[in-house]
Amino acid sequence: MTIIREINVNLNDWETRYILESLYKEMAHLKAINASSEDEDEAADAGNDFIEVSGLYEQMSSKAVEIFGQQILDFSRGEI
Repeated sequence: MTIIREINVNLNDWETRYILESLYKEMAHLKAINASSEDEDEAADAGNDFIEVSGLYEQMSSKAVEIFGQQILDFSRGEI
């Protein structure tokens, strides 16, 4: 039997943005591995991990937009 554990964390806007940006970059990394790897197992693992990470990203980003607004998903480093 698997015991599922959870953690609840309170984050401010910049902490949330850093986590979302990290998840976004990890999704891109996993997608690239899935598309380019010649190792079937590696490609499959990356694809499965992408699905899990993208689910977490979608869950966090939708809640973050509700609280902080759409700009929370702007990961650009340009001038505001």
